[in-house]
Amino acid sequence: MGKYIGTELKDELVIQKVYSIHYFEYARDFSFKGESHDFWEFVYIDKGEATVTAGERELTLTHGNVIFHKPSEWHNIKSSAPSNSVIVSFECHSPAMRFFENKILTVGNIQKKIISKIIAERINTFEPPLGDPYAVKLVRRKTAPIGSEQLIKQYISELLILFMRNDDTMQMTSFKSHITDTTFFEIEAYMAKNINKCLTLAEIAGVANISVSTLRDIFRTNVSRGVIDYFIDMKIETAKQYIREDNYNITQIAELLGYSGPHYFSRQFRQKTGMSPLQYSKSIKSMVKEKI
Repeated sequence: MGKYIGTELKDELVIQKVYSIHYFEYARDFSFKGESHDFWEFVYIDKGEATVTAGERELTLTHGNVIFHKPSEWHNIKSSAPSNSVIVSFECHSPAMRFFENKILTVGNIQKKIISKIIAERINTFEPPLGDPYAVKLVRRKTAPIGSEQLIKQYISELLILFMRNDDTMQMTSFKSHITDTTFFEIEAYMAKNINKCLTLAEIAGVANISVSTLRDIFRTNVSRGVIDYFIDMKIETAKQYIREDNYNITQIAELLGYSGPHYFSRQFRQKTGMSPLQYSKSIKSMVKEKI
């Protein structure tokens, strides 16, 4: 047998540092004061729309858009209506990063899943809350799982490479995977349409004409979550939107989302967010008032 010769793998993109990973939920009339720094940053609009300033350009980004701010580019963001965004800032000196200068890109299903993984590992790895605009340093958790920082680097690199390959419309290779994805999005749409109800596994499976066990498998494959847990999170996200819009009180929001009463709603809200609906409302209003 001949002697094996190893091949050293090249890194086209090397992420040296991560400065921030945020998930912001903007209330109506939110405005960031603006800044510039010597590292890259991308802003992904997860819900709604926002106006972004990049250098001398003022741009409107809608759901699914992402913009990259190059080092030393002055930028800010404002929102006239409730919206959500993911903001990640990182250091990368690869010449390939020129690809992202002065571009607005569209996030496809695969990229969206990678962004979700970045957020998930951020929660596992670092202490400051995701939505703390004053956090200037990530503090490592003592209980962070092994390899979590490495995964963050890997996921950011993977996201950048997919954008450069123009794979935002890339499909899963197997027909079965394609069907699974399609079914998941159909179920997710059904849940959104019936956010005011208390759906059961049997009801949800029946709509998709699949078994409950297949339904569970689809959610494990797509979001690594339980079906009802995912539906509850959708309710809580909708509740946050209602709170930011400030058109309903807590009792009314509980009714709109199909809860038996405000106390049960508040308990579930606290379990999912770490704060009561009232505390969340105060934190959102404080951010708007201070116009950060």
